[in-house]
Amino acid sequence: MKEPEDVESNGLSNTEKILTFEEERPSLNPHNWSTTRKTLILAINFALVVNATNGTSLASGGVKATVKHFGVEDAYGWRVLPVSIYLIGYSIGSVLLAPLSEDYGRRPVNLLSTFGFMIGIVVCAVAPTWAVFIIARLFTGVFAAGPPSTAGGICADLYAKDLHRGHAILGYNMATQIGAVFGPIISGWAVMHSWSLPFWVGLGIGAFCLTASILGMPETNHNVILNKRAKQVQQTQQTQIPRGPLQEKKFVWKEFATKTLLRPLSMLKEQIVLFSCLYIAFQYAVFYIFLQSYPIIFEGIYGFNTGEDGLTFIGFGIGIILTVPAQYAFDQIYKNALSKERPWTKHHGAKRLPPACASGPLIVLSLFLSAWTSKASIHWIFSALSGIPYGLGYILNLNALLNYMVDSYKTYASSASSASSITRQMMGAMLPFAAVPMYRKLGVDWASSLLGFCALVMAAIPFLFWIYGEKMLEKSKLAQKLAEDEKAVG
Repeated sequence: MKEPEDVESNGLSNTEKILTFEEERPSLNPHNWSTTRKTLILAINFALVVNATNGTSLASGGVKATVKHFGVEDAYGWRVLPVSIYLIGYSIGSVLLAPLSEDYGRRPVNLLSTFGFMIGIVVCAVAPTWAVFIIARLFTGVFAAGPPSTAGGICADLYAKDLHRGHAILGYNMATQIGAVFGPIISGWAVMHSWSLPFWVGLGIGAFCLTASILGMPETNHNVILNKRAKQVQQTQQTQIPRGPLQEKKFVWKEFATKTLLRPLSMLKEQIVLFSCLYIAFQYAVFYIFLQSYPIIFEGIYGFNTGEDGLTFIGFGIGIILTVPAQYAFDQIYKNALSKERPWTKHHGAKRLPPACASGPLIVLSLFLSAWTSKASIHWIFSALSGIPYGLGYILNLNALLNYMVDSYKTYASSASSASSITRQMMGAMLPFAAVPMYRKLGVDWASSLLGFCALVMAAIPFLFWIYGEKMLEKSKLAQKLAEDEKAVG
């Protein structure tokens, strides 16, 4: 597979006058918008992300009732399929929709994809057959990928400073998992009334988010804003100058395929990208294994109903929220050490890797705690609390390694992030099929322990980056080329 050789061009001649915020109207630049306006936009976008990721697990709590409603054989694979097929659709949507938001804007992609998501939810709720239901879940997943695909771009649109942008990205990463935590809580209780009620609740949440987006989320993509302004100037002054940054750009299928498919796959040849993607994807997939194993633990061992079983996922939510003070503590430690010129702050991964290194033991602790406290003789609260270190560890690791890849590959950071998204969704879709057979054969203690041992081995990855990461980048032709380009520009 051929490596990409240069940064994509917008196809404009250097001799043409391209409109900029500075010479036209600085107030149009999202970087200059008020803090209140930026916060509102982020809140709406994060609500859209929560809505989209809530859809992944929305079918999990009521899957037994759903299978029974359609008269499908009560085989384990059918129970996993509604969640897994959604994740496959989500992966497809991530690949297709993110580039569209760069060319046509964040707002239309968010609005149209959320509307498509709502249509998919309705079809799921009224599906006459199992086949229609599964196809609807697939397309709902495709449309659900819109807001998460634009969120990173919106954070960059709004904030010029790394610190502020980093905080916004952390909020986005938290939103992706908070939504998945809400799914089993909502569906667990709603399905006790009707198999389709979780989807009607999901429709209501989607309608609220869509309304908020229509009323409160403007376009933030800099190039799209400038394009629109350039057209207004051209119409007013009867001239073709200045041009918008994307005004001459044409859609080319070959370029689209290269940017959206080949380049992310090509990035997996980079050792840092490959191992980061595998580690993040493993932790992501284990959460979806929990969607299958928690009913075995809390309904099978402790006699919970589906609603009570869903509430046990609150532990994950608490852990995710704790990421905020934890990340703040890491940032303060780094800043203080930097001001005192501590030797370790000169390390290439000093700013990103410490939270990832700390996350590994938290994940291992969570899995072994779940493994050996899930017994009828031990109170259920101990098993439920195991979700706290998992939620905390996962978001710390996700945020750290995604930012580490951005720092390492800069120009191709979006392709590295896309590679991570694809591997996450595919592993999250596939691994849960092995969950129930594994838990039935090994028992809860050894099945969760097996995951714990895998997590223990993979916990070494951030430490290996700390020791060998710089050497990996030195041996990478792509990383070296980017470094040379940066020096040339500087």
